[in-house]
Amino acid sequence: MPRSPVWMREETRMLGALQIMIGLIVYYLGLIWIYLLLTQLIAFQKGYIPITIMTAYPFWSAIFFVLSGIHAVLLEKKRSRSLVTYTIVMNIMSACVAVIGILLLLLEFLIFYVSAEEPIWPQVSGKILSDYLFIFSLTELMVSSTVTHWAYQAKRNR
Repeated sequence: MPRSPVWMREETRMLGALQIMIGLIVYYLGLIWIYLLLTQLIAFQKGYIPITIMTAYPFWSAIFFVLSGIHAVLLEKKRSRSLVTYTIVMNIMSACVAVIGILLLLLEFLIFYVSAEEPIWPQVSGKILSDYLFIFSLTELMVSSTVTHWAYQAKRNR
């Protein structure tokens, strides 16, 4: 007797595409951050050293975000039980990575605001890049949590 396919919401594909786009945006924000960091160190001999760039958060988190998005898109297309499990695992890992990034960014914001000196414009622009990274990490946390919830419901209701 053939198995019936897993029931999955159609919106999962859109959330998966959103996860892929967030991963790419975070990666390119990291590249812009590195460029800004190098140019401000050369031009001003001082710079705002971000914790997230020192830990390479934009680069390794982008891998998790894109992979979880790919799994979500594939799940909505193929709807197999094993793919549901892989999607749940990848989205949980993606949510954990997003939480780590949010904590790193909060620490970075705290250090930025506690510093006694008046920030120059490259430091302020670096802070703005960190703000964008925070927003996209928070969005990824919400999206991966939603996809995990839907995939868990599909696995349980089967």
